Amino acid sequence: MNHRHPALAAADESLLHQTPWPMRHASSSDVRFFDRYWLSCADPAGAAGLIAGVAFYKNTGSCDGYVAIQQGDHQHNVRFARALDDDVDGLRVGDLEVRVVEPFERIELSLRPVASPLAAELEWTSTTAPHLEAHHFDAPAGRVVQDMTRYDQLGRWNGWLDHGSGRVEVRDWWGARDHSWGLRPGVGGFERSHGDPTTGTQLPTAPRAAMLHLVLFGEFDGRFLVLQYREAADGSRLVLDGELVEPTGVRIPVTDVTAQVDFAPDSRAYTQVRLDVRLATDATLAVRAEPLLHAWAYAGTGYDGGFDDRRGLGAWRGEAAEHDVYRFLPPEGVRSGGVDVPPGHREQPVLLTVDGRPGIGHLPVITRGALPRHGLS
Repeated sequence: MNHRHPALAAADESLLHQTPWPMRHASSSDVRFFDRYWLSCADPAGAAGLIAGVAFYKNTGSCDGYVAIQQGDHQHNVRFARALDDDVDGLRVGDLEVRVVEPFERIELSLRPVASPLAAELEWTSTTAPHLEAHHFDAPAGRVVQDMTRYDQLGRWNGWLDHGSGRVEVRDWWGARDHSWGLRPGVGGFERSHGDPTTGTQLPTAPRAAMLHLVLFGEFDGRFLVLQYREAADGSRLVLDGELVEPTGVRIPVTDVTAQVDFAPDSRAYTQVRLDVRLATDATLAVRAEPLLHAWAYAGTGYDGGFDDRRGLGAWRGEAAEHDVYRFLPPEGVRSGGVDVPPGHREQPVLLTVDGRPGIGHLPVITRGALPRHGLS
């Protein structure tokens, strides 16, 4: 017998409520409220990689998810959406299921080849303690643009993946993951900053200040180096957050970062990133990063106005399953169906050296406008 109430979830049996409402209800009525897992997987030899995500959007009544597999010069994508009814206890959408087997220790991912040729059976096991980022809050002119929490963690993947050309065995591949929730821009399908959803054409937007923003999830010698850094066009620092998590669990805050990014000619694709990272102990880490795989084409996952309706993640679209393939044209070109598409987030797996010691990581470098210090006009 199913003794359930449609307004209640299994999590309501816990003593962890933060509002006087059941867990099904968001703390805000903002349509941009989201709760999302993001998972990444990279072959240290650079042969292939995978990213995946699944999210609930309680105020649009929607759940969506995606898997993208990169191998060679192609990225294979599948995206799903469904109604978020009383099924809030399982992370399932379309052919994708993510299972948290043991919190902060073990996650399983399954993808069936029904709506697309893509398939996977993978298990992630953590290698580090998670990092809880400083709370993200941004309210220019009084309007809340961002109000969210996120934590990040590193681990290893085992299992297999397939984009339709045969299984690729995954043995001890490196992986980062995050879990974020709250309010952020570009969620819910109501903000049209990515273009007209009916025609796909770009809409005019107010000019935004030039900036460079980078995020590093790096691992070396069993240590987790995580940081977020943003600077203005003149090189002045706007945002800094991060820490070094030792294998013993000791956490050492990052107190300063000096960044230099080398970009490929006439592009915003980087060839090398050099960071001098100062810690609260007064030690400085010399971090060098070079691309391991292509930068992910994030529209294929639903970000950056992705999905065929161009409304991006979190929009109500009922049941949906979409599959496409992108081709990379270095240094930063992306093409789908013979049409050039924007490269998007520019998130990229990297090989690291930290004080000359080898490592591996994930390093988005996002730029906007002219950045003379880095040679961008």
